[in-house]
Amino acid sequence: MQDYTQSKRDLFCCFGCKMVYELGMETADGGPKRVAAPTAYKLLVLRWVFAFVLSMFQVFISITIFFEGERAPVFLGWVNFVLGTGVLLLLGSSFLPNLWRELRALQLSLASLIFTGTTAAYGLSVWSVFTGLGEPYFETASMILTFYIGSLLLDAHFKRKLAAYGKSFADETPPEVLVQGTNGTAVRQPASEVSPGETIFAEPGAQVWLDGIVTGGEGLVDEAHLTGEAEPVRKQAGDRIRAGSLSIDGGLILQVTAAFSESSLQQYLRKVRENRYQPGRYERMAYRGASLLLGFVMLTAAAVLVYYVNTADWQIALRNTLAVLLIGCPCAFSISTPAAVWIANQRLQDSGLLVLGGGQTIERLSDIDRVVFDKTGTLTEGLGLTNPESGNPDRFPIEESLCLAGGLEAQQQHPMARAIRSFLQQTGLDPAPVQQTELLPGLGLQGRWQGKNLLLVNHTHPVSAPHLQPGELGLFEDGELRLRFRFWQPPKAQLARVWKNLSSDGIPAIILTGDPGLPPDWAAGTNYRASQSPEDKFGMVRAYRAKGERVMFVGDGTNDMLASGAADVGVAMANGTSAAKEAADIIMLHPNLMVLPVALRFARKVKRKIRLNFFWALIYNIVGMSIAAAGLLHPFFAILAMILSSLFVTLNSLRIRTLEPELSQLAGAVGEGVASPVKKWETPELS
Repeated sequence: MQDYTQSKRDLFCCFGCKMVYELGMETADGGPKRVAAPTAYKLLVLRWVFAFVLSMFQVFISITIFFEGERAPVFLGWVNFVLGTGVLLLLGSSFLPNLWRELRALQLSLASLIFTGTTAAYGLSVWSVFTGLGEPYFETASMILTFYIGSLLLDAHFKRKLAAYGKSFADETPPEVLVQGTNGTAVRQPASEVSPGETIFAEPGAQVWLDGIVTGGEGLVDEAHLTGEAEPVRKQAGDRIRAGSLSIDGGLILQVTAAFSESSLQQYLRKVRENRYQPGRYERMAYRGASLLLGFVMLTAAAVLVYYVNTADWQIALRNTLAVLLIGCPCAFSISTPAAVWIANQRLQDSGLLVLGGGQTIERLSDIDRVVFDKTGTLTEGLGLTNPESGNPDRFPIEESLCLAGGLEAQQQHPMARAIRSFLQQTGLDPAPVQQTELLPGLGLQGRWQGKNLLLVNHTHPVSAPHLQPGELGLFEDGELRLRFRFWQPPKAQLARVWKNLSSDGIPAIILTGDPGLPPDWAAGTNYRASQSPEDKFGMVRAYRAKGERVMFVGDGTNDMLASGAADVGVAMANGTSAAKEAADIIMLHPNLMVLPVALRFARKVKRKIRLNFFWALIYNIVGMSIAAAGLLHPFFAILAMILSSLFVTLNSLRIRTLEPELSQLAGAVGEGVASPVKKWETPELS
């Protein structure tokens, strides 16, 4: 087990929390992968299993001693001594170095309280066995330690499962790029091995992994994941391209300006990780609350010890002090919270939300009072073709022109080509057999059909100047306009229900987009803001939080990473970029956004359950400590009372499975996330 690190002191309320962190993650503090965490986890599980078996033997022996009294064989006490020593060696060794550090820093924690109580029970029992005076409490010490370490392993087990499941959404394969070799040929090599000043080639439909300046060629680049603008941007010599952009038609030659580790994309990731390490409001409150509880328990135990030393003998004083420490042990907190969080995580995962942040994310989710959405790719469903218009209806039927456009785009992989092919499929049309297709970087395509020259180009091509507006594509036959059309972003079908549910819960919805222009009709009822850069989105989230609001940010692109990291809860779409998912606290496993308002209500109910558990455990401990302080609670019954308290809060946590039944219904409503296909050329009335 790693030593307690003061540099991360504010992130963990006690050594036990840090143990869970290290056992639950294969990578600690964002550093390189280590084999220590999985190995330590398996070894501790094995030690815990042995300790649990020994503890159960101790319980049976102690019950015999308790009811038989003086008739019980003397050797049973020595057997309990051997078994108790074995449990302490198996499980207590992880605490010693960290307890010493906390004592030197005068910062005792929950783990310290538990270890102090168990050590006191063990020491008193050793004294009892060797002197023949008093009663041994080996089983008490063993069960306390076994219960606590078991709760830590349970928590770590759930975190490991969530971390392993979340890694399936992250592409760990090092990205590769085409680099110009010494003899002028293109060589494929990892982006991390490319140095500034080298020349790389942008491949059609591939992501650009390095920052660079265009030194040759021209072409369209999709920067939607970086800027939020849906329209592709034409790049030519002298223009800069940022890592994370998507090359649509290729043809660009770039001179690398920064190493992969220093690219703008990696800088975004580093800023996100820094934001994650800042302790949240509830983490700080938990640490202060734990400190107050520790102080109260320690002061009470000290007062009981002093009182009974002066009014009775040492044996009674130690027994009552031990009973106070045992009944004050927060095992109910330790056992019930991982169970509640795990059940809540399972419910959310079944409904399509993968919670990567565990209990802290669910707690923050319950406090959300404002939801900020990215538009492109988050609220919309890809690209759709709209407003097809014939240049001459008498000569050029729309159906035939659409088939020709599909034939030109038949071999292309960029989003606009896929949108054209999808439109043809939905309307029952087949691409025409266009031949000799050729890419025109930054402009479109050309080809031949039945001896005629075809052009499918944007408004920047010379032939389109009198016919096309910005954002339109035109199909030309021998220089004559056959067809013009636009692309639109179909909204997800359930958005009206999402706005209604958020509004009924008193949670305003904000839409931030890099696209210019007026808000579309489907955004009615929201606060819509256009032309927002990644920095603007980040600043907006920070401004809301500065006002004391708790913000959820929902996005899918690399441009959303800073805002997602700055929000209390960041949500990424499953079809978003790997970087966006890495920055998120929650990943949506399907596109049905209706799950979000339902999950917010569910999280609020889960939080009430956890608070009820805390309130019960606190009141139970205070009442139990009062009874123990009065000398009316034997340590053996103190541990039984503690087990009953843990059982109550665990059963209360199991009731989370019945909360918010709509979550279960959403698991089968994935298809509602996709807008209905456009039939023929009827375009929904959306601006």
